[in-house]
Amino acid sequence: MNRDQNEERRYTIRLCTRHEEFQSCIELQRSVWQFTDLDIIPLRAFVINLHSGGMTHGAFDEEGQLIGFSHALAAFDERRRPFYYSHMLAVEPSWRDMGVGLSLKLEQRETALKTKVPLIRWTFDPLQSRNANLNIRKLGVVIREYKVNYYGNSSTSALHRGLDTDRLFVEWWVGSERVNDILAGKKSERGEAVGTVKIPWDIEKVKALDNEQARSRQLATRAGFLEELARGNYCAGFETTPGLESRYLFYPDRHEEESERA
Repeated sequence: MNRDQNEERRYTIRLCTRHEEFQSCIELQRSVWQFTDLDIIPLRAFVINLHSGGMTHGAFDEEGQLIGFSHALAAFDERRRPFYYSHMLAVEPSWRDMGVGLSLKLEQRETALKTKVPLIRWTFDPLQSRNANLNIRKLGVVIREYKVNYYGNSSTSALHRGLDTDRLFVEWWVGSERVNDILAGKKSERGEAVGTVKIPWDIEKVKALDNEQARSRQLATRAGFLEELARGNYCAGFETTPGLESRYLFYPDRHEEESERA
């Protein structure tokens, strides 16, 4: 798949199958997430995943250099229904905001549709406004789970800066009417939101200036999400004002996606 971002920068999305491509994924983990080897997905895990139903897609520039990748595992839920678990997505910093992450997710969706797997799940940091914007507004995910300190406090990534590893679990019903409409540029009609949770536009700036303030924002976000979910609401909307604040939007959860899984 070719994606033209402008007249000068082009890239291709394809499935990674060779050791050299997986090694490039390892190096990109180091540069993007600033992991030590302890937290990096090793080459053998990529190879095993390739031969056990999972998928690793790479984005390559015109010189064949890896500029981004997504890595997803084959999984089953508690009722033994199949889904893909998208474990990691990374994009080389100089290629961010050019649609590479979106293209990688759409390629995952194409694979899921072809294999008749209705759901892709993954996690992301609730304080990351750009990730929320991509996941909710551009892809059409919904959120029904908030995990407190999901990975514990042993992460070697400098990006965590001592905060808990809280995560949102997303559901991406790849063939649903909601997702089809959002990808087609149609507005999803859900009425007025019944709840909101605010986050900073750029939590990394907050962390750099005052980590205690970042911790305070994390605790407020956690409390807001847990309260809304306990009320029976779910998150299906997101609004953002670059440079200021962003808001998660909540609606009464009628499990509408249940009838859209086929």
